[in-house]
Amino acid sequence: MRTTFSAARLLVGVALAAFFAVGSTAPPSAFAQNIYSIYSAFNGPDAPIPDGQTAEDVENYVGPSDFLLDKAGTFFYVAEGDAGRLRRVRADGTAAAESIPLPFKPNKMRFFPGETKLAIVGGGYKGRLAIVEIAQAPENADADGADAQTAPPPLPLRVVADYPIGHTPSDVSVKRTDDGRELVYATLQFENAALEIDAATGKVERRWDVGREPFCAELTPDGRRYVVAGRITDKRANVSYSCSAVRVVDLDANEVKKTDLLNGHNLLTDMTLSPDGKYAFISAVQGNYLSVTSQVSGGWIAENVFLVVDVETCEFVEVFFLDDEQLGAGNPWGIACSEDGKRLVVSLAGTDEIVFIPLERVMKTLADRPEWARPGFGAYMYSSFATGEVQLPIRLRVKFGLKGLRQTIVRGDDVYVLSYFEDAICKATLKLTPPFEYYPNSYVSLETPPRLLQTDANANPTAAETSENADSTDDRPDDSAAEAAAFAKLAAETASNPNAGPPLRFVELEPRRPLKGVEIARSFARLGPKPVLTTRRRGEILYHDATACFEHWQSCVTCHPDARVDGFNWDLLNDGTGNLKNSKSMLLSHETPPSMISGIRADAETAVRAGFTHILFKNADEENACAVDEYLSSLRPVPSPYLVDGELSESAKRGKVLFESDRTGCAICHPAPHYTDLRLHRVGSQDVNDFIDAFDSPTLIEVWRTAPYMNTGEYLTVRELLLEGKHGARDGRLDKLTPQEQDDLIEYVLSL
Repeated sequence: MRTTFSAARLLVGVALAAFFAVGSTAPPSAFAQNIYSIYSAFNGPDAPIPDGQTAEDVENYVGPSDFLLDKAGTFFYVAEGDAGRLRRVRADGTAAAESIPLPFKPNKMRFFPGETKLAIVGGGYKGRLAIVEIAQAPENADADGADAQTAPPPLPLRVVADYPIGHTPSDVSVKRTDDGRELVYATLQFENAALEIDAATGKVERRWDVGREPFCAELTPDGRRYVVAGRITDKRANVSYSCSAVRVVDLDANEVKKTDLLNGHNLLTDMTLSPDGKYAFISAVQGNYLSVTSQVSGGWIAENVFLVVDVETCEFVEVFFLDDEQLGAGNPWGIACSEDGKRLVVSLAGTDEIVFIPLERVMKTLADRPEWARPGFGAYMYSSFATGEVQLPIRLRVKFGLKGLRQTIVRGDDVYVLSYFEDAICKATLKLTPPFEYYPNSYVSLETPPRLLQTDANANPTAAETSENADSTDDRPDDSAAEAAAFAKLAAETASNPNAGPPLRFVELEPRRPLKGVEIARSFARLGPKPVLTTRRRGEILYHDATACFEHWQSCVTCHPDARVDGFNWDLLNDGTGNLKNSKSMLLSHETPPSMISGIRADAETAVRAGFTHILFKNADEENACAVDEYLSSLRPVPSPYLVDGELSESAKRGKVLFESDRTGCAICHPAPHYTDLRLHRVGSQDVNDFIDAFDSPTLIEVWRTAPYMNTGEYLTVRELLLEGKHGARDGRLDKLTPQEQDDLIEYVLSL
């Protein structure tokens, strides 16, 4: 599915990169790997860290993980993932926000029918479901429990139920049955499960196996099907076909159907349904893992897409690419449809953009596909330059520059997107006044982030001063003086009320005019003061930042989601070509040298800098590389789902004794506390194309989530690795264990 590479395209890409790297007069601190952004996370002073404390002790971020807008457009509800709160704030900015602390850090949420309650899931490995009362049901409620034109009368936010549900809830949906029961559907990322929960009691009514790492899900409008997308592949890596899968749970028949995607489809992140419920649209990445990683241009390593699945038949129908030929759309995240069926909008978390797509044209492409057409028939959307009457391009890309654009809401011509790293809500309004006319080079452009639209002579320094002043130490736009005063006034008024917050005030940015007849108004509103970024937080932002990559195709998370594994084998150039190696988790990488499966990098610091050069194809600024080091060093293991109340099971306790005994010899190469001896070993896993026969002894911590195993990615489970692969025990010692002892040993390893 890769676009055709040509020398001309390479020259254009190099010219663009050179222009923005050399032609700009912005200070070096304002660059994200040579791509200028006035919102760059790599500027401004670090937060002060008192003696004896760590960066985590002083980080105070909102970290919005999800948000909702009620039907009437009156209130935003924001799940503050980092702060552990729920916030309600008027969309028109006429009143202060109110919030309540939650009993866990929230991840995703959904309205109950009638919008009188919220279902919120989160809590990580101690996953929970909270039900929060938000409004009073009106007496004249319709079938859904509310009038779409008016918001139900608000009530004080109140947690009315809190249930434990399992390891790392990743998404949630709600429905009301014909007999009036309210059911909650939740996915558990690290239990590979979907649940049906009685909202009144918290009882799990049904449970389904939905494959590896279910990450996003949607309930169809009729409440009959639950569509679940796995985040990463669940296949072996030493094969020529590997991808994530989508499953549809038929709630009436109590059956689960599965559809595989195209080779390389991975990192499925968010999902929305077409207004008629027929199709599921899913944001994703296409990893071209069969290619030698000799270049990144033209999507050579990874491309960015949204997928289409027929919900009723559970059939993979089509893939549409979000990238332009010389400008990648790195790391798509949020995806949403307008209720009128006119628009599909995708947020690009890696490139600080949103993409407007005419949903009517997507649906027409799906309807007009020939019967013989396979997925990929309508994938490339470059046919926008029509002869005769000028048409809109099928993609309108809009730069915001705020880092971490994720969850997305579409209401008519308005789009709202959460900026996770900037603690903000972005707003874009599409204004169309045909006929349209193309400006020179208007279809695709490497757009610089917008500047503040100055409407007040007494506002903060002008946009030009903000973006070009070489003495500036923080180039992200400040709120106006009036906004700053409002924050100060509110802080004074609510000093005794920790649950109060600022009103939502949208600050206007310069509009985007990609062609004549099209204007996209842009603004953003902070959910609190502008966050002060620690070095660790800067490193986390950079790790997710595709503008740090040549032509913006990918970021570090493209191959290492959550700094862990993507399940693919990759042909990196650090040990020759033709010898693919399985991707490694970055957890504890700085504590367990050497790096890479072949041990070819002396340590993680060297590997981080080589990754910028040879994977992102940018020279790493040392300050930025150090920030990534800080972020990776701060990662902590997620407790295993095999633990029982945080402790080893009785089986795992017996397995621990075996692990440390001479009968197995496991602890010789994998000694505590990191469960690695930091050496290379010959364990018989050399592939026919490998130039070496000794490989790094990796940490076993979190091995429960890092399948497939070995340098070849040949084994899907630890059981296969030990009993079929004879890992490190080709003398037959593991065969001498009883079946119960084998089970105990495996249970212990999976509990680390």
